[in-house]
Amino acid sequence: MAIEEVREFVEKEVGRWSNEIDRRNLIPEQLLREMASLGLFGLTIPKEYGGKGISVNGFLEVLELVSKECPSIAHVIFLHSMAYDILLKFGSDGLKERYLPEIATGRRILALPFTEPKSGTDLAAVELKATREGDFYVLNGVKTLATNGIYAGLFVVLARTREQEGHKGLTLFLVEKEDGVASTEPLDLMSSRGAGVSILKFENVRVHKNRIIGSEGKGFILAVKGLALGRVPFSSIAIGIAKCALEEAVKWSLKRKSFGRPIFENQAISFPLAEIAAELEAVRALRDELGTRIERGDIPVAEASMVKLLSSELAVKATRLAIQVMGGWGLSSSVKVSRLYRDAKALEIAEGTSEAQKMIIARQLLKKYKR
Repeated sequence: MAIEEVREFVEKEVGRWSNEIDRRNLIPEQLLREMASLGLFGLTIPKEYGGKGISVNGFLEVLELVSKECPSIAHVIFLHSMAYDILLKFGSDGLKERYLPEIATGRRILALPFTEPKSGTDLAAVELKATREGDFYVLNGVKTLATNGIYAGLFVVLARTREQEGHKGLTLFLVEKEDGVASTEPLDLMSSRGAGVSILKFENVRVHKNRIIGSEGKGFILAVKGLALGRVPFSSIAIGIAKCALEEAVKWSLKRKSFGRPIFENQAISFPLAEIAAELEAVRALRDELGTRIERGDIPVAEASMVKLLSSELAVKATRLAIQVMGGWGLSSSVKVSRLYRDAKALEIAEGTSEAQKMIIARQLLKKYKR
């Protein structure tokens, strides 16, 4: 897949829609179809299933490119890919043969609804119930803050199949929208607008036992592995935002004059921008290294949390600085960096808060150095 083809699409199509997507809190169907025709819904799916079969690092570059113009579209692609990656790695051959061709072409967009009203970081607290009835499971409960919720035709759902067993009582299911999943209107959030974030309601949703991913009781372990791997591509969204903010701030500071000279010539402006540039290159290098390791089959749990933590906090820092450099103009809703600032803040919360990443890193340190 030609990265230049993606770049052209992002600059011509995504760029012209980004403000409208933010305003309407919705991606137009026309743009979703164009994304599908370009192959953006099957980037790392093997060609045998109709995907593009690109490398992990190629996927990371695509997410970074898209995020510079519209992080919400990058979120849609990312969550879709993280869900199908779980299916690819842990699903049966029958499930993969049945669903991956539709997923790769974008005929079915995926959602990965793990969060519930009483369960977020603590996945073991999931309450959505799956009750066995013969060859079927009947699902009842609610998932919230589900990215792609309004677009999805398939859902990778974590549900409780056994009570009083904590994380050992959780199972992953592949659920079709036609099974009876109901989605609310997109939630009116300050960020991730257009990413289809909604509440999903499961009322007597019947799912055949053949649509279990992995095996009963193993859902928690598979979900945790999927989330760990997902933090590396998620960092690409943060990197794209930070890179765009840096570019916008530098361009503005070179044009904007104060006391007869560009404000970039003031160290109070140029030095903080230099720090952002240095941190950005360091984070990108870590991300690319982790992408190579994942391509080899490694699961770098601690390092994935590190790059997620560092990149999300850098995105907030970079966008905040860009607004400060642009002064009052940076506060305008028509200026890209003001929208990116809102999108950046979500990155410190989504896919595991910064505090949760520090917990994971600290646990790895304890294992490494405890005597």
